[in-house]
Amino acid sequence: MEEPVKHDSEIEGGADFDTLALCSGAICVSLIASLLVAQRGWVLQHRTYPHLPVLDSFSIAEPLEPLLYGIMVGALVGFNFLRQKKLLAAIYGLSAVATIALDQTRLQPWFYLFSIMLLLIASAKSLTVTRCQSVLNALRICIIGTYLFAGLQKLNSSFCQIVVPSVVPKFAGSLPEDATFFIGIPVAVAEASLSLLLILSPTRVVGAYLALFFHALTLWLITHQAWNAVVWPWNISMMLLVYLLFIRSKQSAPSDFFKPDSWQKVIAVTIFLLLPILNFFGYWPNYLSSALYSGNVPVLRVVVSPQDEAKLPSSIREAIDISNRNAPTLITERWAMGELGIPSFPEVSSLELLARKLVESGKFSNSEIYIETYPRFFKGENCRRAVSLSATERR
Repeated sequence: MEEPVKHDSEIEGGADFDTLALCSGAICVSLIASLLVAQRGWVLQHRTYPHLPVLDSFSIAEPLEPLLYGIMVGALVGFNFLRQKKLLAAIYGLSAVATIALDQTRLQPWFYLFSIMLLLIASAKSLTVTRCQSVLNALRICIIGTYLFAGLQKLNSSFCQIVVPSVVPKFAGSLPEDATFFIGIPVAVAEASLSLLLILSPTRVVGAYLALFFHALTLWLITHQAWNAVVWPWNISMMLLVYLLFIRSKQSAPSDFFKPDSWQKVIAVTIFLLLPILNFFGYWPNYLSSALYSGNVPVLRVVVSPQDEAKLPSSIREAIDISNRNAPTLITERWAMGELGIPSFPEVSSLELLARKLVESGKFSNSEIYIETYPRFFKGENCRRAVSLSATERR
């Protein structure tokens, strides 16, 4: 008996279902790997880096953090092996929101991007071929928006003058100041251009291979210098997702990306293409707008007095930059990375809360705490604002 002939649409639909399943698995594995690398940020109870809850009243729930962490990881593991995907995604999403409410520092770019993508996958009802294709396009929009704004965020002088020299391998030596602009600007433009290359059918495969090169280069640079290990799985998974969504899959027309044929796609466009625009006017968080390694996010610094430095625990002293020409300066991102495995959350409101916590701790009673902001694009100057001074200085 002859087997029924499969139509092209059936073959295409089966390939799309396979691609969606592989994307789901890659996202889950990446989240689990990053959560394991940064587990101290979720389970460490006796820490010197303060909790930064959304509301002070939430602090009462801090003892539940290891439980919430375990629920998140368990839900991610189950998502790949059990059928109750919507329930597991809901459990994961609620636990993730709860942990962020207890500490804003956990709202990292990788956590945000992959959590949204996983929830988009799980939310699709009655997954037909058409709906599957729409969800895949929603995932593509998430990645396209990430590249677009990651590149735009890097179009600033601080990225060229601070970030570029810091990622150059030591064996390459120091770069002249002009050279950092000749490197930084093309890198930023090329990264933003990936979004257009991935949208247009004739350039999609070229753009995908260029994205793979960018991630491979980034991964080599950060692993070579042992930086921010929590984003290593993210870069590897992004390479796999780019391959699955833009090389392995059948090419879609550019109009298919933005056709509002599912609410998953509407959400993806809103979150990753529209809301990040507000960041340039100060109305949307930096990390939710792909401002990672961009050089233009606010930072909190503490000019540590000798009296205070002598009394600080080692976890804080290790994050003090003694090469600062003014005075030993506490680098809060280094402090958070060293103790929690994740950097500080770079929002002025969050950093102001951190400053208040530092003052209340009494560890910096003779030190100066300030927030420094950097200009957008290439105009403006750095703005340094003291948010809390020692009791002696306030008098």
